[in-house]
Amino acid sequence: MRSPLLMLIPALLMAQRSALPPAESFDRELKQNRLGTWLVLEDEGAAWGAAARAALDEEALVALNLPLRVVSGGGKPDVLAATLRERFSWAKGAHWALVDMKGRVLVEGSSQPTVAGLSAAADQAGAKSRAQELEDFLRRNPDHLEAQVALLRERVVVANRRTSKILGAAPEKPGAAQAAASHPPRQLDAENDQKIWAPSVQQLERLFQGAWREAGIELGLALRTSSAEYSPAMVAVLTRYKGDMEEALRRKPNGWEVWMIWLSASRKCGGWSLGSLLQSLQPLPGTTAGEWPPVMALNEFIKDAKARHDWPAIREVLEARWEDMRITDFKWGGGDALWNAIISPLVEALVSLGDVGTAEQILNEVNEVAGWPGLPTQARNLATRLNRPDLATRWGALTPKGR
Repeated sequence: MRSPLLMLIPALLMAQRSALPPAESFDRELKQNRLGTWLVLEDEGAAWGAAARAALDEEALVALNLPLRVVSGGGKPDVLAATLRERFSWAKGAHWALVDMKGRVLVEGSSQPTVAGLSAAADQAGAKSRAQELEDFLRRNPDHLEAQVALLRERVVVANRRTSKILGAAPEKPGAAQAAASHPPRQLDAENDQKIWAPSVQQLERLFQGAWREAGIELGLALRTSSAEYSPAMVAVLTRYKGDMEEALRRKPNGWEVWMIWLSASRKCGGWSLGSLLQSLQPLPGTTAGEWPPVMALNEFIKDAKARHDWPAIREVLEARWEDMRITDFKWGGGDALWNAIISPLVEALVSLGDVGTAEQILNEVNEVAGWPGLPTQARNLATRLNRPDLATRWGALTPKGR
């Protein structure tokens, strides 16, 4: 279980950041954007933020992929507005600039930002994208795996933005994978697919032809956060290397890094058969029912079984897993995590199979072991969703006991 102090650190950092004076907070923000930041100071009747965002999404600038900071300086100015006017000697009126990480103006203007104007400014400043920086680095260090994955991430970020501009598509949200299986997303036509995704395809091919297994979670995250499902070319590459991913899992069935890559690729390709893959894998001798499927694949296994209403499969897998956790005093890191991953789908399966007695036994065990205050509410909500008001009343009256 995570230390309470560790859990407080993000909140403490946010509080510290919010307590900083606006100018200091702004300077820290600039330092995080090492390659530069577009800055727009608006004024009365000159709301240039929208125009700047639109311009930066155009072909000439989207590949540069530098962040934009818009500050209101009109009737209700941001507290930062006066500081910027004083620092950059900007008289009343709207202004824009490209500033470096030290807050120095590289190039600026006092007319409404346009694609042509911002492109010329970027050229004049010698602005370089993160992708260009990584390409230069890889020319000198062609086998640098971290740089190869970082370049793929940069390619994907730009491709996502360009895809969104054409299709109105957004990076995958929770639940989108299941929807995609029954309602495949509208894909780009061949011309736009080539124009937008060719650099990502090239970089992904390079990885799969090299040390992709070692790229692990970083490659999986790059795929998961991509809009590759809208690109026939990206789907084709992932499908072509599906066999390589599955062969790697056959050699190392509990390899969570490869599972991350396979699961991310599967989502982008409309959902590959997890059941068939699991049947082709050989767990180590002595692997218990509570240890299989591997933990990385468990959530996807449950989703797949629920979609097929295969309640016996869910019961077999999760009942054994809960028994192992209960006996070994497993630290699950919080009641919500335990409920979502194990208890909720297990209780749903038991109720769906008509075994309410075992479902209530499981809930009582969780109540006794976890002492989680949220259990009664979650159990009541689940019973209500299953159209069992009798169980909702009974389960909502549970009193967490703790240890």
